Amino acid sequence: MCGRFTLAIDLENLLGQFLFPVEDLGYTSRYNIAPTQQVLTYGAQGPNTAEYMRWGLIPMWKKPEQKLPLMINARGDKLASSGVFKRPLQRQRCLVLADSFYEWQGKEKTPMRIGLKGWEPFGLAGLWDSWHDPEKGEAHSCTIITCPPNELMQPIHDRMPVIVPPELQALWLDRGVNDLEALMPLLRPYPSDEMEAYEVSRLVNSVKNESAALLSPAE
Repeated sequence: MCGRFTLAIDLENLLGQFLFPVEDLGYTSRYNIAPTQQVLTYGAQGPNTAEYMRWGLIPMWKKPEQKLPLMINARGDKLASSGVFKRPLQRQRCLVLADSFYEWQGKEKTPMRIGLKGWEPFGLAGLWDSWHDPEKGEAHSCTIITCPPNELMQPIHDRMPVIVPPELQALWLDRGVNDLEALMPLLRPYPSDEMEAYEVSRLVNSVKNESAALLSPAE
């Protein structure tokens, strides 16, 4: 599961890896992104496009009065057979931009920060959909795909988000590709030797806490 993450890097460094127009985007560093909040997505509307979407996918067929689970994650091994995720997998893929994610380890629920070595930004495999809100109009929302853990993550949690390597991002975002046999191999654990993790303060447990102090190693 991936239930909290960060995108704290400054905009200039983010654009060094993900080029997109920044006008009217309103980018701000985030240290404790939580479900139902707005997350920055990349590639949903074509190459070099970015937009904020609600984290927690709302399928296009949802009726206004219908209650559905909060779909912040989608298991990669069940996408092809899912009535909610199969269509977005074939037609509406994106990257959810991040520079780390949090997970809680063991019975003590020790908060850990996990990311790439050097804490560079990366793209999480995402799916998105468009739902018509009777009051607010068209609303875009997304989910983050998860996979089994790599060796680094195994002691921390039994799932991890799918990080798409830079060399495979164009394939993942190519709207002309809808062959599941070509897409499913992308949904694998990221190499553990290219990642790192450390314990952080329990301040991260509350979604109300939002500051750079959350990134500091626990004392």
